[in-house]
Amino acid sequence: MAHLPFDDEAPVTDGRIWRDRVNAVLKGADFDEKLVSRTADGIRIEPLYQMAGASALVFTRPATSPWTILQRVDDPDPVRANEQALNDLENGASGLTLVFEQSIGAYGFGLPATSETLAKVLKGVYLDAGIDIALDCGPRGRDAAHAFADAARMLGVPPNLVRARFGLNPVGTGARLGALPGEAPAIGKNVAAAVNDLVAQGFAGPFIAADGRVVHAAGGSEAQELAFVLASALFYLRALETSGIPLEDARAMIEFRLVSDADQFLSIAKHRALRRLWAGIEVECGLEPAPILLTSETAFRMMTRRDAYLNLLRAGMGTFAAAIGGADAITVLPFTTALGLPDAFARRLARNTQTLLAEEAHLGAVADPAAGAGSYEALTDALVHEAWQAFRTIETEGGIVAALRHGALQTRIATVKATRHDALMRKDALIIGVTAFPDPHEKPVAVLEPAPPVSAPAAPAFAPLTSTRLSEPFESQEGTPS
Repeated sequence: MAHLPFDDEAPVTDGRIWRDRVNAVLKGADFDEKLVSRTADGIRIEPLYQMAGASALVFTRPATSPWTILQRVDDPDPVRANEQALNDLENGASGLTLVFEQSIGAYGFGLPATSETLAKVLKGVYLDAGIDIALDCGPRGRDAAHAFADAARMLGVPPNLVRARFGLNPVGTGARLGALPGEAPAIGKNVAAAVNDLVAQGFAGPFIAADGRVVHAAGGSEAQELAFVLASALFYLRALETSGIPLEDARAMIEFRLVSDADQFLSIAKHRALRRLWAGIEVECGLEPAPILLTSETAFRMMTRRDAYLNLLRAGMGTFAAAIGGADAITVLPFTTALGLPDAFARRLARNTQTLLAEEAHLGAVADPAAGAGSYEALTDALVHEAWQAFRTIETEGGIVAALRHGALQTRIATVKATRHDALMRKDALIIGVTAFPDPHEKPVAVLEPAPPVSAPAAPAFAPLTSTRLSEPFESQEGTPS
């Protein structure tokens, strides 16, 4: 083998030596301008990180335990939805997400919240065989919860044998619609009453979802998404305690939901940061921190209508990040979600994205694999700091309900969204297949039904957090930057 000129050089382990060599290559150019980037929260992303050293593991899934592979069920046709659900469970899925009309995750479609419909959708599903069911509730979440409970009885399954996450979330769905069902005390009282009712029926929960998807889909930053989740969870925790439920029991009744997108570094850090942040709140409440139930969904915001097959790569990266970040359950949006109701092929690819990463890449085999990695630890630390400041801001505004009513939170999210859009317009950021390298000979992609027109919320009481995709302004020929 030929002798290379650098074979005899000592490895560079000193950051100062590395920096001197980089500066020599830059030839006077600004280091930060060329090699340092910043997140939407202003967090520096360095070109190189050193090993973080001794780091405490973040509470995640138990080592060697796979995450739950959830598959969306949002087809309003109950017979067709039943066929989809059974096919999913027979071919790799270990749980179902029942998406109801007007829920945070209803991207144009959804199930009606009736027990008759759900009984048809779940016919033949062995609810007592360890299958996880997650409810993505709409504005009348209590109706959806009761409909599911009634459907389980109609199917002859005792409540104590059903593994259901009821997803009650009046704050999140209210933020999406721009209208909350009453003042903060009444909201808390009603959600606690719904939880107590389900407990009395014999269900184990969790019953409430602190859901950050509404912020992410509206264009928010990672810290804003985390802060919204923390503020929502704390609101629900206080409500449950006020209703007489001990804090030790109340915290186990709350599920956490985040978004994972194609930025694997920030998505991994975000999932790790949430566990650390909530552990801090538990300590403040006098509790010993315990693992939370964290569900992740690949981002609707990153989905495109043009060159839709590239969504497979985006969803794959999002799934990877959620798994490495320690999500207990993951839902992958089919690659045609932005175009309409996904068909069997799109659903199969969404399901198999998870199956491949779980069973062939074995991503669930290690607890907190990012621990000690300099970049992930630094980003996690930075997100913990930024999210905590954003959370404190919400609390000083009177809590999550008051912050939404006053519109301050929406204004901050809109600012981040506008900055991101401007970067796309300047081509400082790119959407492959849309703003860069579009396919002029793109062929249509099949869906069961085209996506319906997006309608604005009726008579909102405050600015709603409306779901928008990054590519929307550029998906017509006229809107594509030249």
